[in-house]
Amino acid sequence: MNRDVVTIRIIKNSLDNIAKEMFWATVRTAKSSIIYETYDFAPALTDSKGNLISIGSGVPVFLGVMPIIAKAVMEDVEKHDLGLNPGDIFVINDPYRISTHLNDVALAMPIFYKDELIAIATIRGHVNDVGGMNPGSWGPNATEVYQEGLIIPTSHFYHAGKLNKEVVRMILHNTRIPDFVYGDLEALAAALRYAYGRINDLCDKYGVEMVREAMEDRINDGRIMAKNRLKELIKGEFFAEERIEKYEGMEEDLRITAKVKITDDKFIVDFSDNPPQVKAPINTTFAGIYTAVATAFTAVTDPHVPLNQGYLEPIEVICPEGSLFNARPPAPVSCYWETLFYAVDLIWKALAPHIPEKLTAGHFLSVVSETLSMIDPRDGKYKILCEPNPGGWGAGIDKDGESCLVSAADGETYCHPVEVLEKDYPIRVECMRFNFEDGVGYGKFRGGFGMRKDYRVLADEANLVCSINRIKYAPWGVDGGKDGSCNHIVVIRDGKEIWDGGRASNFLIKKGDIVSIRSGGGAGWGNPLQRDPQLVLEDYKNGLISENDAKEIYGVVIDNVNLIVDYEKTAELREELSVKM
Repeated sequence: MNRDVVTIRIIKNSLDNIAKEMFWATVRTAKSSIIYETYDFAPALTDSKGNLISIGSGVPVFLGVMPIIAKAVMEDVEKHDLGLNPGDIFVINDPYRISTHLNDVALAMPIFYKDELIAIATIRGHVNDVGGMNPGSWGPNATEVYQEGLIIPTSHFYHAGKLNKEVVRMILHNTRIPDFVYGDLEALAAALRYAYGRINDLCDKYGVEMVREAMEDRINDGRIMAKNRLKELIKGEFFAEERIEKYEGMEEDLRITAKVKITDDKFIVDFSDNPPQVKAPINTTFAGIYTAVATAFTAVTDPHVPLNQGYLEPIEVICPEGSLFNARPPAPVSCYWETLFYAVDLIWKALAPHIPEKLTAGHFLSVVSETLSMIDPRDGKYKILCEPNPGGWGAGIDKDGESCLVSAADGETYCHPVEVLEKDYPIRVECMRFNFEDGVGYGKFRGGFGMRKDYRVLADEANLVCSINRIKYAPWGVDGGKDGSCNHIVVIRDGKEIWDGGRASNFLIKKGDIVSIRSGGGAGWGNPLQRDPQLVLEDYKNGLISENDAKEIYGVVIDNVNLIVDYEKTAELREELSVKM
């Protein structure tokens, strides 16, 4: 039988586009800026067994977890006899089943065609508050998951197309901002219904068997592409270690490690040599660590690939239960990014010197996220601002690092525009620029700059919660490049700094206080004395370094009158500095 390869290709392209269309449908209907501006969510399509077919844009650390959502929901439907009907939409946020934290609420909709299950549409998004002891439902003071908010097991959000009011009432009675939560959940559900209709349109046009064949073919495409990309990677075993700053109640900082093994057909990451789970909210679950590896694997092979289950098949994750990277209940997980993002970075660090054409030196890594919760005096409503913030990326083997980009594991997300911040929240943005104060990692190529953003609070009072990593251990340099700078947040009252740190729970902010968010600069690559003097001159002209820094760091003497490099004096100074090194 001859295959209709042209029609199959058309359907495969349609399947890829449906996930993208789900993404934009959500952006256009969401209630909260964390979704419609920041894009802290991701949609996907799977086949009827939960195998990933296509995924829309969104947070990279959701890449590997979307099929896990579909499979977890279908397992629960069968195990607990929940019933399965056309028009059903299920909701779940159990982190031990579907990774990350309670804020990341997932919806799944089985897609039927003439009473035959043919696909599952899934989506997950950051819901700004699901209860718990901190506004925003996360923070560094939790010692068990029950303090972090409402845990939702797989439940009907819609049952045969009818809203399950009992579940909705339960969710909305456990949040400080029910109108925002309900609006965002309905936006996520709307994207699933859109996918339902589009899949049925494809079946009407081409036939259900042809659509199924296209799904299988898409997965096989990924399988072939992954095998080919793996052949191009360096083979061997690689190792990296890092340290995470201790939380309150811990005796010491945590040493974490990863062993990476690359063969012709496997990408294996071993997290066995790591601490046990802790009574602090930095634990992540196995689903989380798997998606971290999926993120790194995609980055080093082909970040532009149309991702699907076949492409993820070479991944193997080794991680014992009960560890920091594979936590079990009741370990708190609300600040999971402290470890999940480090897992990506460990793989990155292990491979960067060996794949310099693909990977850079260390970057600021953290989400550098904060929540500011307050009553808006303009309308009397309680509001919660939650956002990721950009920072400095590490230099590459042939380029300077990028400035003010979100971290690698946060990927396709954005920071809030000033106009949205000042419209939606009682704050005034008084500064938004490069973080010159903390600097970057110098090198033959320097790291990118972090960001400084100052919020003046206009509400009578506000509550600050933050949990940041790399507040003590800076981004790592490569081949003689210098380490970058650290992340932190400063609170300024009446012109004086009253707090400087990275982790705060329910810190009282008074009217007129400034919350100054300062993300770190990326690390350098190569010896700073080998930097092209013209690049040093350009940095000086752009106000990125001082004349004195040009001399002391790069050994470059600038004729400040004519704005040119004095090459003769530069050669002498560099020789002198190299002797001292």
